Amino acid sequence: MRAKFASVLLLVGVLVAACAYNIGYVNTTYDLLAVSKASYETTIQTVIDLHKQGRISDEDKAKVFEIGKQFAIAHNAAVEALAKYEESGMMIGQEQLEKQITAAAEALSSLLQIVKPYLQEG
Repeated sequence: MRAKFASVLLLVGVLVAACAYNIGYVNTTYDLLAVSKASYETTIQTVIDLHKQGRISDEDKAKVFEIGKQFAIAHNAAVEALAKYEESGMMIGQEQLEKQITAAAEALSSLLQIVKPYLQEG
């Protein structure tokens, strides 16, 4: 499970770097959003499984779900911002898009930091 965790972090990092260099910006950003959503869903399912096994505290589960809400809001806003950016012919909205992607990435990172110690226990 640690290898999966590290792979997801590496993939997200590569995608963010690709966005920074504006290489296939829209496609790369769609990929980034898809990977971050998959990472979020995997993290949430892992937390549910760990909680059922009694390996994660109620408090940390609640933290994950609260931060998960923040991620979902930022992710959805990023998807909307990307659609607007693409519809504008990539002329407007890049700053707002990047702001929402950053917010989603920060929330996802916070989720992973809470879950990481539990993954290292097993």
